[in-house]
Amino acid sequence: MSFARCLVMAIAMAMLAATVLPAKAEAAAETKLSDFNGEWRGNGTDRNTPLESPQPTNCRMTIQADLRHLNSETTCIGQAGLRKWLHLAVMIAGDQLTGEASQTSIVTDGAEKVLNGTVTGHKTDATAELEVRFPGLTPSATISLRRLDPSRFTMTIASLGLVLMDVTFARMTERQ
Repeated sequence: MSFARCLVMAIAMAMLAATVLPAKAEAAAETKLSDFNGEWRGNGTDRNTPLESPQPTNCRMTIQADLRHLNSETTCIGQAGLRKWLHLAVMIAGDQLTGEASQTSIVTDGAEKVLNGTVTGHKTDATAELEVRFPGLTPSATISLRRLDPSRFTMTIASLGLVLMDVTFARMTERQ
């Protein structure tokens, strides 16, 4: 093989390595939605409206995900009687998230309130910022998810600039 041909091949391989290797390194470091599959348990605070006082709450979440979809079902029981069921179904394209969310809440007097909305947002490797828009005059809510490590993450839901829910989740083990 001539020197010129070797030089051309070396340059071509260097260019290929410069474009492919960083992409592979980024992909290897990126958190996949499927990393969240399973059962999670969380503790924190919750309230049904920004005007109520936060109450301690215990939550359980089940997540089913693949590379492009995530579905979660969350049940929370507050110490002062608030009960919530949250459903989130999102799709991912690049770093953009879209989907649907619903919340059913029952307060201490037994009154049930259901909210259904559309979700838009974006993600990074360790965070996701979502906005849930509801029809009519119901204010939007923001959901902030932050991965602390492979077995823990936080979920904060806010509306009108006030935190409604702030829960830290941990992956459940077989003994829990």
